[in-house]
Amino acid sequence: MNDKKNILLVHRFFYPDSPPYAVILDDMREILKAEGYHVDVLSSQPSYKNVDFKKNEKFISIHDDGSKTYRLPVFKFKNKKIRNLFNFIWFPTVVFFFLLFKRRYDVMTVATTPPVVLAFVVAVIAKIKKVALIYHFMDIHPEIGNISGEFKNKYIYHLLKRMDLFSCKVASKIIVLSEDMKNSLLNRNKQLSDKIEIINNYDVNSKKIFDKDYFQDKTKKRIVYTGNIGKFQGLEVFIESLKAKKEIDNFELVFVGEGNRLEKLKKLSSSISNIKFIPHVSIEKARKIISEADMGIVSLEKKIINYAYPSKVMTYLSEGTPILVVADNGSELESFINENNLGIFVEYNDSEKIYDIYKNITSNNINFDREKIKKVFNKNFSKNIFKKKLISIFKDI
Repeated sequence: MNDKKNILLVHRFFYPDSPPYAVILDDMREILKAEGYHVDVLSSQPSYKNVDFKKNEKFISIHDDGSKTYRLPVFKFKNKKIRNLFNFIWFPTVVFFFLLFKRRYDVMTVATTPPVVLAFVVAVIAKIKKVALIYHFMDIHPEIGNISGEFKNKYIYHLLKRMDLFSCKVASKIIVLSEDMKNSLLNRNKQLSDKIEIINNYDVNSKKIFDKDYFQDKTKKRIVYTGNIGKFQGLEVFIESLKAKKEIDNFELVFVGEGNRLEKLKKLSSSISNIKFIPHVSIEKARKIISEADMGIVSLEKKIINYAYPSKVMTYLSEGTPILVVADNGSELESFINENNLGIFVEYNDSEKIYDIYKNITSNNINFDREKIKKVFNKNFSKNIFKKKLISIFKDI
C-alpha cells in the first residue's frame, strides 16, 4: 500500500461544480484513495456557471479517511468579464501562497484551468519544494488562446508559451488526451516525449436517469449540439447551412446549453423555423436529449483539434448516438470516426455537405448501428481504462 504518499490535486473547479473535469477530479481522488494514497484537493467555491454560484461548500471539508478538500473563495461580480478576469488572477495567486506555506506533498497534479498561469505557479512550487508534478492537459494553451484571439499579442503569447514550457519541463509526467495533442507538445520540445502519456477522458455519467421522452414530436429527425456554445465550436456553419436553402420538412437542428456565442447564434437563425434553442438543462435531461437525437454535433474551429479533444464525443457514443464532426482533416478523431463507422466527418466550414447530411437524414439515407457504437465506446472510453492508466502513472513516480 502507498498510505504514506501524500497527493494534492489542484484545479479551479471541483465537484459539485458542473464542468466534466470537476467530476473526473473527484473520481481521481476516489481511485487514488482506494490505492492507499492520502489525497487532498485544492480548488475553489463552485463557480463554473451561474447555477453553480448557488452551491456553497465549506472552506475545509474533512473526509472519512482524513483527507481534505480546500475551497478558496471566488469573486461573484455580476459582470461576467470582470468576474472571470479577477478570478483568473486571484485563484493562481492564492494557490501560490497556499502551497508555499503549506506542508510538502509527495506528488501534486494540476490541470489547465486557468490556462498556463495556474500550472506555472504550481510548477514553481514543485521545483522549490522538490515535489513530483503531474501536468494534466485538457487543452493546450496558449496555442488555443492565440487562435481565439485571447493571446493575440505576440509578446504575451511568447511569454505564456515559455511559462508553459517551463511547467512541462518541471513535470515528472504529462497527460494528454490524444496523439494530436502529444504532437503539439513535441513541436515545442522533442525532449518531452518520454514523459508524455495519452489517457483520454471517459464519459461522466449522471447517477440519475430521466426516464420520460423529452421530445414529444416523434416525426422529426433531429441533430443536436449540447454543451458550451462558445468561441471554439464554430457552430455558425450549421445555421449558415440552412440559410438561403429550401426548408427541410420534418427536420430540427437543436442547440442545448449556454455560452458567449448563444445570442449571436439566435440572431443568425431568427429567420429559420426549424432551429430550436434549449437553455441549460441537467445532465440527465441532456443525456435523454442526446439519446433521442439522430446525430450529435462535435464541432471545432480551425486548428483547435491539434490542441484539444472534445469530451462530448464520449457522451454521444455512450448513448449510441452517431456523431457529425466538423473539424480539420487529418486528425486522430477523424480516423477514429471513419474506421469505426461512428458518424460522418466533414471538413471545417463545408456548409454544402452539412446541408446534404440534413436532407439525407430526413430521407433515411443515413443509418448507423447504435448498439455497435455503444460497444466501441465501452472498448475505448470506459472509466476502467482511465483508472488502470492513472494508477500506472502514479506507481511510476
